[in-house]
Amino acid sequence: MEQALESKTGVEAPVTLIKTYAVPAAEAEHFIEVYRENARIMATQPGFIGSRLHRALDDGPEARFVHIANWNSGTQLDKATANPEWRASLHEMFSDPSLHITSEPAAYRVVVELHPS
Repeated sequence: MEQALESKTGVEAPVTLIKTYAVPAAEAEHFIEVYRENARIMATQPGFIGSRLHRALDDGPEARFVHIANWNSGTQLDKATANPEWRASLHEMFSDPSLHITSEPAAYRVVVELHPS
């Protein structure tokens, strides 16, 4: 989990953080509650633009989520991930014995953008 705590983009340009999560379907509502608290902390950090948590329409045995957050810069995201309150919240989320989370975070930059013409 230590890798999931640190962001080291080193990018001055805007970035989008995309994380996928999967939890057993029976744990989905609890995951959303815990996620909301973790996201609340991150939302107070300088450079945070906004975020959304998306849930797959069809769960199956696992509930799948995609978290998308936009930041003014990668370096501001890097600094935000050093926040002790957020780190403690994330550690608590992944250590919660009633949650069985798998996650794959990554920071992205826009390479193609389309708008209606």
